[in-house]
Amino acid sequence: MKKLYALFIWCILAGTLASCEKEDNINPDFVLTTAPDYLPTTSGTTWTYGGRSPYTCTVTGNTKVINGKTYQEMQNKVGTMEYKSYVIKEKGVYTAISLVTGMANLEIAILKEELPVGSTWEQTGIVNGLDVKLKFTITEKDVTKTIEGKTFKNVINVKLAGAYTYSGIETGIDFSTNYYFAKGVGLILMDFGANGKASLETYNVN
Repeated sequence: MKKLYALFIWCILAGTLASCEKEDNINPDFVLTTAPDYLPTTSGTTWTYGGRSPYTCTVTGNTKVINGKTYQEMQNKVGTMEYKSYVIKEKGVYTAISLVTGMANLEIAILKEELPVGSTWEQTGIVNGLDVKLKFTITEKDVTKTIEGKTFKNVINVKLAGAYTYSGIETGIDFSTNYYFAKGVGLILMDFGANGKASLETYNVN
């Protein structure tokens, strides 16, 4: 159980879970020119987080075609460990992929910005041989949130809860996480409840 819990926490910090990868489509000069997003993917954009597991995330400007869709690449660093994650926005839905060793093929919709408060969605997959179900709920929208002395407007709070099935029995996992996304900024806080927080310390959105 402790191993599974640690795996879920890692998935959250990694930018959310895994998927199979196909051909690369690298374009270092790629720049996204759209209205402000809740998770910007303009080349060179960088976030630095502190708290329970400090890490940095930088948009590289490269792209990768995964399952026929073009994702924006992010370079992540947690301590001495580095890995890449990928994000795409389609019709207000942000899907994140992190190619983590040992993970099954999962593409996770981490935010649906057009849904009203109270809306939920679920996704399922296999993690370490277990059937896993993730439930997302929009608990707040267009609120103001102060993080590390900085005030952010147009914030959406997404709550994530998980459960897994073993021997035909569904068991809830003893954690939930609240993600806070600020429009034009990105992810500003991950609140793990009793297990601590990972808060945005510095950022540069190009």
